[in-house]
Amino acid sequence: MAFVLHQTCGLAVRALPVVFDCDPGKDDAFAIFLALACPDALDVLAITTVGGNVPIERTTGNAIRILTAAARTDIPVYRGCARPMLKALETAEESHGFDGLGGSGLPEAAGPPESDHAIAAMIRMLEKSPEALTIAAIGPLTNIAMVLIARPDLAHKIGHLAVMGGAKGRGNMTEFAEFNIYVDPHAAHVALSVCAPITLVTLDTTRNLRPPMSWFETMEGANAPASALAGMWRDSPIALYDVAVTALLLWPDLFKLEPCTIDVVLDGERAGQTVIAMGQGKDRLITGIEEEALLSRIMQVMNR
Repeated sequence: MAFVLHQTCGLAVRALPVVFDCDPGKDDAFAIFLALACPDALDVLAITTVGGNVPIERTTGNAIRILTAAARTDIPVYRGCARPMLKALETAEESHGFDGLGGSGLPEAAGPPESDHAIAAMIRMLEKSPEALTIAAIGPLTNIAMVLIARPDLAHKIGHLAVMGGAKGRGNMTEFAEFNIYVDPHAAHVALSVCAPITLVTLDTTRNLRPPMSWFETMEGANAPASALAGMWRDSPIALYDVAVTALLLWPDLFKLEPCTIDVVLDGERAGQTVIAMGQGKDRLITGIEEEALLSRIMQVMNR
């Protein structure tokens, strides 16, 4: 699996090309800011958006706002699927604010996204890339599933699908289901069935990644992204769910991974539940995070 081990954002021999498929969202914003702070470790090729935490108009605008704050408007943003494959969209404004970046103070998007749809853009990137790409999937998996339905022959060009989603224990949308999988379980079923290898970062291992407000205030004055993040978490704190995916790509030494197989329940009261069998399989589940070391490294990077 093509992980890049990176300790200081200055030692990587070669940056890992990665596409962020996301629904910004506060923790999406943090995950993207962290990746952009380490350009010698992660080469962010593009951001594709999907309806999720807030509707697609806002997730797409938020992606552009994030790149503007990070002075990386050279990275293209592609608007993707507005709704799940087979059901209505359910959003999470209560956690992220009406605009998805509640309290950030970021300016409005300076311009529109690229004209191509995210599905067409992802197909083109996979076709043209001389190597398999990493996709950091930190929203509902609708875009990725649609790419795989349209072009199943490109599945092998996704060298690593790192997903924030699912839960072995209690969910956060229902007793059984985590938000990203619950929003579009049919897309999750397609993506998790076809892609390999997959690393699943679940609710169980990230729900305790909740640094105190003082942690955000320590980095608040460092730069515009850090100040924006402090504003978001002061407004309404949540766990660093999506941030763990970026951190996994940067610092896999801080994560414990175990082989598994993953299935998704599609119907009934358990719709959106991830059924995870441990011990063997093509995929890997994060079962532990060195949380103090992780927060220390994030702080070091964001204060740069």
